[in-house]
Amino acid sequence: MTKRVSTIVTEFILTNIKEGNYNIGDKLPSERELMELLEVGRSSVRESLNTLEDMNILEKRMGIGVFVKQTQVHNLVDTNVVSALLDEKVSKDLLDFRLMIEVGACARTALIATEEDLLKMEKAIKMHKEIIHQNGSSLESDLLFHQSIVEGASNNVLKNVYESISDLLISVRKELLKSEDKEKSLRYHEKIYYAIKIKDSEMAGKLMREHLLDVATDYDELIKMDKER
Repeated sequence: MTKRVSTIVTEFILTNIKEGNYNIGDKLPSERELMELLEVGRSSVRESLNTLEDMNILEKRMGIGVFVKQTQVHNLVDTNVVSALLDEKVSKDLLDFRLMIEVGACARTALIATEEDLLKMEKAIKMHKEIIHQNGSSLESDLLFHQSIVEGASNNVLKNVYESISDLLISVRKELLKSEDKEKSLRYHEKIYYAIKIKDSEMAGKLMREHLLDVATDYDELIKMDKER
């Protein structure tokens, strides 16, 4: 598979961090310097910087530049994996992972969810509605909703596995949200929440499966459009 140009930028930055060339607090080369050094476009540089900022590896300081925030990436996320975040195969694998994990978690949560779990879901839904009104990004509300369901399953192994790849999930979700229909996503979240609230385990799992398959379909459309550009 041919690498996306932004992946080349990501690999360059992560390799330099891994080899100790960039340390915590160090300022990265400017966008223009990276463009000239790697012979890539500005949009590819920005896409890579945004991804690494979302992963809490870099920090943008308005009017100053981009700095290294941390040099210890999670032990399950090595340089090769992180650099592939925006690649089609990795994104599809993570969608498959979510189907395998979240459908079962949702069904179980419907049986044992606490009031605290339900309140977290309600908070996420309320946040999502506000974001639609403000035409903002639903990344935070989406993460909160799905995480609250995983936590509601009350299984520490499941929770730890999910958290261990949270950086990957955030970055791939950021890519997926480019094609998201926020109102459709909200409707799914509301239906899933209601099924959990009335303890309909079968319906909750079914709705989560439909929701994630719909996300996968939207992602396929995004990839198709990207290839046609």
